Amino acid sequence: MGCATTSSAGTPDGERSFREFQLAASLRDEGQTASAIEHLRKALDLDSNNAEAHLLLGFIQMERRDFQAAEPHLSTAIKLLEKQERGGATLAEARNIYGLCLIELGRNEDAIVVLRESATDELNTAPHLAWGNLGLAQLRLEEYQEAVQSTMEAIRIQPRFCVGYYTMGQAMWHLQQFKDAERALVSALEADPSCSKSAQLQGAWRLRGEVRARLGHRRDAVADLERCVELDPYSNDGRMCQAMLEQSR
Repeated sequence: MGCATTSSAGTPDGERSFREFQLAASLRDEGQTASAIEHLRKALDLDSNNAEAHLLLGFIQMERRDFQAAEPHLSTAIKLLEKQERGGATLAEARNIYGLCLIELGRNEDAIVVLRESATDELNTAPHLAWGNLGLAQLRLEEYQEAVQSTMEAIRIQPRFCVGYYTMGQAMWHLQQFKDAERALVSALEADPSCSKSAQLQGAWRLRGEVRARLGHRRDAVADLERCVELDPYSNDGRMCQAMLEQSR
């Protein structure tokens, strides 16, 4: 995350706040999350306009999946960066993280606005992530054509973006474009060597199995569903895959 000084950094409290933020960032990198949160709260007690402290605290809460706690800090960070006229990669990243938080909170229409700003920001160093999250918000709103368009832009920028292909495959499944969905899901699992082993993409194995079953490719479908179960038999996707395997016998 960006480490530019805040508007209050020239004051004694502002400088102390920024040092607390830097310490918190180091502690978080070392896995000492609780201590990082403590120092971020100290940073904000010293300077409530420390945008980076709000952003990092929101990001940590996102990692802990406490989206309600993350939302106000991410929102405040964006407002402060805009007020302080501090655009650039940090603002684009903040908008992307905030957009993902809004998706998790079910506020998909709000997320689309923020994510489009991030995705189209020329200073965004990883715009494919924002395009991918934009596609996810559109998928949640059942805007399937729009989701395909957004994820196509994401993978144009980063051809190894596994999650982008997965979102595209889901949208194409809903559009009943099964051959295109299969191609997208093949890429989701093969675009990067780490994709096929990622628990995050267990659903891609399940969906590819469903797509291949729909296309009449039974042997390939069974292989995908078996791989899905191997990744985690106790997750929702794992149980669904197991149920489909039992039905196919």
